[in-house]
Amino acid sequence: MRQTVLCYNLKGTKKGRKLGMIFSYLGFKVRHILPEEYHIPVGELAEGKTDAETKSEETDGEEPFTDEMLILCPASEASLDKALFMMRKEKVQVPLKAVLTPSNQEWDSVSLHDEILKEHKAMSDKKGN
Repeated sequence: MRQTVLCYNLKGTKKGRKLGMIFSYLGFKVRHILPEEYHIPVGELAEGKTDAETKSEETDGEEPFTDEMLILCPASEASLDKALFMMRKEKVQVPLKAVLTPSNQEWDSVSLHDEILKEHKAMSDKKGN
């Protein structure tokens, strides 16, 4: 799979354009995920599949989130390090980010967002104490 970054709630924003430039420069495919695609497993989104190509059923009752979020699918640890370094260098912050793993690739975007948000809050609370 080509290294990819899934972007949520960043399309058409200055930050989204800056992230697009950073990740494109590093050889990542940049994909902006729309709320109607949130029910598709993130592993399938990273492979470039669309709503029409999936057999996933839309989950009733799930509200789309409005937080900015990135899911990174790097080719290597070095590629991930470069991406994070360039984000810091360019002062582009997206607090909710994760790396696609075998454990989370079957999750939908809302489930992964909720888990990342919990982890982010727990880490923020630790720093505050």
